[in-house]
Amino acid sequence: MIVRKIKNRVNKLLGIRHKHGSETAKVRHLVLPYCNGLGCDVGFGGDKVKKDNCLGIDFKKPYAFAGDDKVDIACDLSKESIPVQDNYFDYVYSSHLIEDFPDTERVLEDFMRILKSNGHLILVFSDQPEYEKTCLATGQPLNTYHVHKNMGSKFMLEAMNRVNQRHNYTMEVLLTSDCEIDYNVVIVARIQKHS
Repeated sequence: MIVRKIKNRVNKLLGIRHKHGSETAKVRHLVLPYCNGLGCDVGFGGDKVKKDNCLGIDFKKPYAFAGDDKVDIACDLSKESIPVQDNYFDYVYSSHLIEDFPDTERVLEDFMRILKSNGHLILVFSDQPEYEKTCLATGQPLNTYHVHKNMGSKFMLEAMNRVNQRHNYTMEVLLTSDCEIDYNVVIVARIQKHS
């Protein structure tokens, strides 16, 4: 464990990027049944959830390095909305991105805006207390972009419900997995939009 900590620090100081398996790879088997039609993977870091009929939305040069998939739509979600028309995708998938934004509801609104009515919103994110325990136990450095100490399934479901109420949407939760795979929370919800 001490050797891993030292190696991680040296690599970081030298700017050596370590290619590692993505968090998506851990949960892909759970979420693929909900990735039907044309979808997108927001913040995919080089490893899109699906390789066909799935547009990768990320920085022009993603900061994560977990695969070789190319960016289809460049976007800095911290500064702009996703440059896609409303009601465009059958599913919107995002893994380990939403916990990086102070205004979770703004990001959820953008995800739901580009989602068709009855489309699937698929979120994978860290349960922050469990993530911190894992990092402490393994010597892995904490992701300093995580901004919510209480991020977890309860936090996210409450935020999703507030967005749905504001926009007159209804949500049916189809799948939840709460730290069954490491510190990952997986939520799949069908979002119905009412005019």
